[in-house]
Amino acid sequence: MSLERIADKIVDTDVLVVGGGVAGCPAAAKAAEHGLKVTLAEKAKTDRSGSAAQGIDHFPGFFRRGVTTKEFADTCNRYGPGAFFGGWSFANRTRLYRQYAAGEWAVEELEKLGVTMRWDDGELRWMDAESHWQGPTLRVHWQNVKPEMAAGVRKRGVNVLERTMIVDLLTQNGSIVGATAINTRTGEFIVIRAKAVVIATADCSRVFDGEQPHSWKYKMRFHTCPSSVCGDGWAMAYRAGADVSNMEQSGQGYRFRDDLTLSYGNVGNEGYECMTLTWDGIDLPRFDIVAREELGRRGKEPLYYSLEELPEDFQKRIEVAYVDERMVSFKISKDRGFDFRTHRFELMDNRPFQLKHAPGIYVDPNFMSTIKGLYAVGDCVQGCHAVASAATMGFLVGDTVKDYIKKRSDPVIDEAQVESQKEVVQTLKAVKDGTEPLELESAIRYVNTRYIGLLRSEGKMREGARRLASLRREFLFKLMAENPHHLMRALEV
Repeated sequence: MSLERIADKIVDTDVLVVGGGVAGCPAAAKAAEHGLKVTLAEKAKTDRSGSAAQGIDHFPGFFRRGVTTKEFADTCNRYGPGAFFGGWSFANRTRLYRQYAAGEWAVEELEKLGVTMRWDDGELRWMDAESHWQGPTLRVHWQNVKPEMAAGVRKRGVNVLERTMIVDLLTQNGSIVGATAINTRTGEFIVIRAKAVVIATADCSRVFDGEQPHSWKYKMRFHTCPSSVCGDGWAMAYRAGADVSNMEQSGQGYRFRDDLTLSYGNVGNEGYECMTLTWDGIDLPRFDIVAREELGRRGKEPLYYSLEELPEDFQKRIEVAYVDERMVSFKISKDRGFDFRTHRFELMDNRPFQLKHAPGIYVDPNFMSTIKGLYAVGDCVQGCHAVASAATMGFLVGDTVKDYIKKRSDPVIDEAQVESQKEVVQTLKAVKDGTEPLELESAIRYVNTRYIGLLRSEGKMREGARRLASLRREFLFKLMAENPHHLMRALEV
């Protein structure tokens, strides 16, 4: 059987970028600038996709001037696996140093791409350094960063396939040769031949329950773009044979109980520390998860963040950050009478979330995985540092992937591999009156949150594994896709 008879559409390209967020767009644009034929596959619309879809207010990821490689290495050695930046301890040090050293170059590249980097007065606005080695953070008006990036990508001639989800990667003799995909509006089955693939699919927050409120209607309520954080990039890399590491690392959920009040990332990014209070007004020092459990036993919860004692100039800056990063949330809060200057923010219980700085696809200093031709950038990479490093990594890969492409011959597709991947799609479409994707996903998330979240034991891990096995045995074969959009959700599950 020829490939043309299996696929509804065949796309030939030098580079396939999976994911059109703040990592994927720079990678695609820079590769296209070098004359490569580039295709970008995005599940949503590139103009408002990815973790920065609503906007973002700050751009870190720079070295303090004069920092030495030894100073950086000492910092990496000092952070333990339980620290928030645990990724520094495990990731490839040369790659980490490289992405931070390229921070200022990435700012120049973003401006060339058409992204607004300067403040209202036309100058770059730098905030104080966050640590003894990490340089200043750039304050940005990034409410429209995604529309600007999408326009820049199209201007450079990238073939953008929107509403397109990658089903799985294609390999031949230990190298990447492309991927299969579906159009989530038409159901069209697509084969993409590519000499290199760049995965830029964010982290995997959807492995755990979402933020409050906690009901069926709000199952997709996550701090970042829920469609981006389902873990499909990690899964396709793993199935292709790429190494993943530190997958057991998760963060502790000191989040706001209702994230509609204020974006978590807006607080404390200009050198100020918020007050943490018990329900009866006792001001607490910074505390760890064990201390939080003790407070619960002593009847001191709920706990709150408060901005009320911070200076007026900070209050004004936080309002600007609020609008840049969560404009819609800001309006909702105002409409319901919430004033972030005087109201306190209730902290959630210890809800786990996938820590973007530690787990993920392992890559070398050139951001290539352990599979030839498979690169990874952004939050799906082990030891990344959120949006700033995501954009920098994208530019670095886009700038160097041409060297790999020059050595590659035309990809040869294994038709049997394509057929098996299409069979997965056809099976989901054939099920009638079965299990809805979000219904099964909700059950999976509950098990993960309850049994393999933050506080683990052998007993909980065993019970979690038993329950996941039961879900797989009883419900996976019943998973159905009533339409192409549900087909995307089913594939995510």
